[in-house]
Amino acid sequence: FLNRTLVILTMKKTAIIVLLAVSVFGLSSIKAASLLIQNHSFEAPVTGNGTFIASDSSAPSGWSIYGPTDVGIRFFGVLNPSGTTLYDHPIPNYDENANKNVGVVFLYTPGVAEGGLEQTLSATLELNTEYTLTVEAGNIANDVNAPHNAFNFSGFPGYRIELLAGGTVLGADNNTLSIAEGTFGTSTVVFSTGISHPNAGLALGIRLINLNGSGIEVNFDNVRLEAVAVPEPSTWNLVLGATVLTMALAKRRK
Repeated sequence: FLNRTLVILTMKKTAIIVLLAVSVFGLSSIKAASLLIQNHSFEAPVTGNGTFIASDSSAPSGWSIYGPTDVGIRFFGVLNPSGTTLYDHPIPNYDENANKNVGVVFLYTPGVAEGGLEQTLSATLELNTEYTLTVEAGNIANDVNAPHNAFNFSGFPGYRIELLAGGTVLGADNNTLSIAEGTFGTSTVVFSTGISHPNAGLALGIRLINLNGSGIEVNFDNVRLEAVAVPEPSTWNLVLGATVLTMALAKRRK
């Protein structure tokens, strides 16, 4: 009876150790932190329905221009497509009262040079962390009504989404989505650091790029970046080792 009681108590201790391991080390691996991105849905500046606000030398609030500005006709800004046929469905993150805009990268001279928008974040690259960058990329359609009929938006110039640290590209989605005219596709870039990385501690960055292929404009919306802490392998080894040892002791006592 005594041995049986010891076995039961030991198994209970094992269960407690496993539960503690999951609670202490496991929660950090599933808890995602959303990193701050300025003007992530391009709602600044506020734009009227069916209105395009852009510049050839400046970007929307919080963003800057990536690539040359002195080749061809180039505009970087925001578009509110409400009331037009530029998109078949409501844009991503759409809200009647607040979220109506999308980001614009308009390159009118195909094949000259790519261009886009970029932003350096306040967050830095952390070790033992998995990053997931999610961006909605849009293939603008035609609208036969003025003033949107001034350009033919048929075709798609292609896109590239990049995650950076210290100016170095960590990961990218290089035009992998097939996006129909007048719709958006969800681009995802995932990158993980281990116990070391040459760019650890450097500022994270995001680039949204129009590849300037056959087409004119790429739109972007609802840019999100999440970070999830990933325990070091040594931590998991320690937990597993303690669990195996405890179970071995239980078997021996039995």
